[in-house]
Amino acid sequence: MSNSTAQFSAGAVIPLAQSTKQNWELGQVRLIAHGSLAESGALIASELPDSSWQLSVRSIEKAAAFSSPFQTQVFTLIAGDFVQLEFDGQAQGLEPLRPLKISTDAPIVSSQPTEELLVLHVAADPAKARATVRIIELSKKRDQYLFDGQLGFLVQGSAKLVVDEAETALALRDTVIGSDAGEPRINGRGFMAVVSFDRP
Repeated sequence: MSNSTAQFSAGAVIPLAQSTKQNWELGQVRLIAHGSLAESGALIASELPDSSWQLSVRSIEKAAAFSSPFQTQVFTLIAGDFVQLEFDGQAQGLEPLRPLKISTDAPIVSSQPTEELLVLHVAADPAKARATVRIIELSKKRDQYLFDGQLGFLVQGSAKLVVDEAETALALRDTVIGSDAGEPRINGRGFMAVVSFDRP
């Protein structure tokens, strides 16, 4: 993605296809957004080496070990049934739409998947940004607001974004930038991952 701050304006939409595919240890990755946190708690763009958080979609196509420059990682399985992750002498199963938060400096080992899987991957430097992921069910009768420090990722279904009364249809796996000022809000049918970054 471009590192212009315009990317992080209230209610800006980042299509997944905007990010080029790259390889990682387990398959392919699309880096959607990365940056840091302003004193106000708003998301700001920064060069990748200076970023304190990042959001990506990653495929898991084989068993392999991987590591991250960020100590905190949150994995959410968005396509596929199951994969097991081993780290620090323990094993955790990753199930659909159930975010799994891992804090470790050690490599993480993925089991061999029975099919190609897709994972929404959130990573953060815990000294600079605290990361959480919630899966919420969208409603046509109740708006889901996105505030400073938040990103909304459409996991399943269809949804509409409203900013200053202007409506935009969201495509599957679009990412929306939250803002206190612009008050972007989303309604529809399906599920959205609300990714929140707070100052520690």
